[in-house]
Amino acid sequence: MEVFRHIAYAKAGRFANPVLLPLSEGEKGPGMPCACPQRPFRLGFLMGEPEPFRLTEDCQFLNIWTPTRTGKYPVLVWIHGGAYVAGTGEAASYDAEALCRQGDIVVVTLSYRLGIWGYLYSPEDGIINLGLKDQIMALRWIRENIGHFGGDPERITVAGQSAGGHSVASIIGACEEPLFHRAIVQSAPLGIRCSRKQGEKLHRMAVRAAAGKPLEELSAEELLEVQRNVLSRSGSMMAYSPIDPDFSGKVAVPSLRKVLVTWQKDDASPFVAMKFRHSKILTWAATGVVFAAPARRYALALQRSGIQTTLRRLDWRPEGSRFGACHCLEMCLLLGKWERWQGAGMLGRTRRAEWEERGARLREQWISFVKEI
Repeated sequence: MEVFRHIAYAKAGRFANPVLLPLSEGEKGPGMPCACPQRPFRLGFLMGEPEPFRLTEDCQFLNIWTPTRTGKYPVLVWIHGGAYVAGTGEAASYDAEALCRQGDIVVVTLSYRLGIWGYLYSPEDGIINLGLKDQIMALRWIRENIGHFGGDPERITVAGQSAGGHSVASIIGACEEPLFHRAIVQSAPLGIRCSRKQGEKLHRMAVRAAAGKPLEELSAEELLEVQRNVLSRSGSMMAYSPIDPDFSGKVAVPSLRKVLVTWQKDDASPFVAMKFRHSKILTWAATGVVFAAPARRYALALQRSGIQTTLRRLDWRPEGSRFGACHCLEMCLLLGKWERWQGAGMLGRTRRAEWEERGARLREQWISFVKEI
């Protein structure tokens, strides 16, 4: 197996559209993982604290795991979550070594602009869904170049969890290029959407929070403070997110054939716990409204559009965990090493042997979907 890290796929100035970069097979160096500017991770109590990141607006990078560069393997592209304001595709949480080795597939993880950098809405300035455009640009780069890394450009699956799954569904409804053939939408909060009207309101709030100084001229730390101010007053779990995503079942991607849609039985439990402590009734209700019911509707709409769609729910509740079959739980089975997941509250008293067994079984399901003819 070979690993290529920190490959730039695009370049963009602040609030500018991304520009595709030519193929670069060299690594930028083994230094600290980079991420779009962000505040400390709010789900550390659930997932364990991540490693430090180097925060930079220059964050359009991807990482590739391949069995060998001389093959022609199916490709799985992973888009990370984090409510569109946190995370990076370079995090240890998304280490894809086990998935690559077990499946004999190429795995790509990517980073993109987050929060106000990626989802400020100002259409008169041409600023709309820049983070989503980054993701589409990454898929374009992968389609054009993955053959140099042993991947088959005619067998690409794009997958994402949480905001990453929300991104995948948004791309399916918006991107008219044949950039992938299958998709996996995991624990996507499809019950949350940002309208143009909401986007305009957030923009006005950001301008006021900047106290007369142009957003383009603020330092990264000042812009983060503006973002914090806006988020604290927005009343939304994902205020900065794609504008008017289409989850009606419209399929813009002409090459898409199959979709897997999943959620967790207790998806909302960590978010309920943050506000109301642990409540089974509130968890059940919130999971239904934000995750389960929208997932079912979305899957049915895709089927009506002629897309072969499968629904799956993860029910495993780790012994000793207060969070049950919660948000992010399946992620620690698919990606990352055991050492990364030490201290993750969602795993409770799970021992390594059980984690490895359940991980291998879940990975096999995803691998089968990616490799189906």
